[in-house]
Amino acid sequence: MISTIGRVFTVLVAMSSVAFMSFAISRWVTIPDRASEARQLDEFTLTKTEGETPSWSAAKRLSGESVSTSINMSEVLEAMYKRGTQDAQTELTLHQEEIPFLEKDIAAAKASIEQDTAAVVTRAEQLLAQMKQLDELVDKLTTDAEREKAVAQKTQQTRERRRSDVYRVREEIAEVVSDKFRASQLKSQLTDMVRRVQGNVVKLQTRQQQLKESLQ
Repeated sequence: MISTIGRVFTVLVAMSSVAFMSFAISRWVTIPDRASEARQLDEFTLTKTEGETPSWSAAKRLSGESVSTSINMSEVLEAMYKRGTQDAQTELTLHQEEIPFLEKDIAAAKASIEQDTAAVVTRAEQLLAQMKQLDELVDKLTTDAEREKAVAQKTQQTRERRRSDVYRVREEIAEVVSDKFRASQLKSQLTDMVRRVQGNVVKLQTRQQQLKESLQ
């Protein structure tokens, strides 16, 4: 009997523990995290004033404009949501008012783009034609340059041959001058020899005449 009552109490305690644990988990899940929600609103700043009665204050982040102040954080958060919705609606209205003007600008931009596209295509065709002409001119200049290079090489070769001919002619002239000088010396020597022979002939003729006279 006592063991059965103990088992019953054990089961009741376990069931109570599970029930309280379930209640705690559901409470933790359902309690809103106001601080996290406030941090997600980037357009606002949330500050807490410490003291006997702590209060919460919300303000616009850029302008510093006060949005709400209360000791209840939920009220401040609600005011932040409301102000954010109003600001978003105002911005949406402004954008909707700009739509007709933007549509006109888009239409004008499309027309301008079409004109610019046609002009770009025409200009591209002109540039392609100019590039073709430049390619032809480059080819012609390259051919002319190669031809002139060949002529220059031929001229250089002719110049080298003529320079060699000049050196050879100079050497021949030097040899001719040397031969002329040697011939001049030889002529002078021969002239002297002829003169000596002529003198000897005269002497021999004189001697012959003397011998003839002596024999008579």
